[in-house]
Amino acid sequence: MPLLKRDDAEIYYEVHGDGPPLLFCAVTGLDHQAWKFHQVGEFSRDHKVILFDYRGTGKSSKAVQKYSIKMFTDDAAAVLTHLNVEQAIVCGHSMGGVVAQLLAIDYPRLVKKLILASSGAAHPGAHGIPLAMCRDMVRKGFEGYIRDHTIETGWTKEFVANNPGLIEKFLQVRMSGIAPLENYLHFVLARQGHDHTDRLKNINVATLVLVGDDENHGASDNTHWAAAHQLAKAIPDAKLVVLAGEGHHYLATNPAAAHKAIREFIKS
Repeated sequence: MPLLKRDDAEIYYEVHGDGPPLLFCAVTGLDHQAWKFHQVGEFSRDHKVILFDYRGTGKSSKAVQKYSIKMFTDDAAAVLTHLNVEQAIVCGHSMGGVVAQLLAIDYPRLVKKLILASSGAAHPGAHGIPLAMCRDMVRKGFEGYIRDHTIETGWTKEFVANNPGLIEKFLQVRMSGIAPLENYLHFVLARQGHDHTDRLKNINVATLVLVGDDENHGASDNTHWAAAHQLAKAIPDAKLVVLAGEGHHYLATNPAAAHKAIREFIKS
């Protein structure tokens, strides 16, 4: 089992395929598994696809500790360096996009292009655990909250009604890969407390920003829709692609339009 030993953690990683390197960074508190729905199969045909588990998730160390986006970024950089990879295309989804941005800012030699799926640079005015999250976790329990919030933000109501089996399969993978409760809360604290908005102007690589047109609800502070548009305006020459009829989890359940945009961006 490939583990990279860091000073205070072991980071699990996988490599699939060969070609230009393409690193994937997952959403808040989730391991690498969701990328195996579609992205590994699609992009490992002509890229070296690199996955890793954040500390606190999957097969990486699960010691409970205070996390930061900088910590996750440094771990990602260490994986790339360990694999002798420079100039990687980096794709991050949601919180993973925050990690991807900081990787381009702090480790520019490692990043060739950025793909930021439904992401942002900050959660303005929302430090700490959001009140709505606390309320719903108390009412529903941890698993109930994750399932309901994933459905609410993940897909349009029509998609949920028409694809119950597909969504349940995704939820099973998501629940098997989610960080334990205490670790997950530290992920949320790291996410909510981070802000590199004033450094977005320092991103000097080609950047694609993706967002679904049904991502303007379900958040306790800044929506994914608003955050993605803010990124597209602040990052020099970023390209924004809005995906019709999509919520937050299009990459796992309905990736065709996103993959088309990504392929065109990589070739450009």
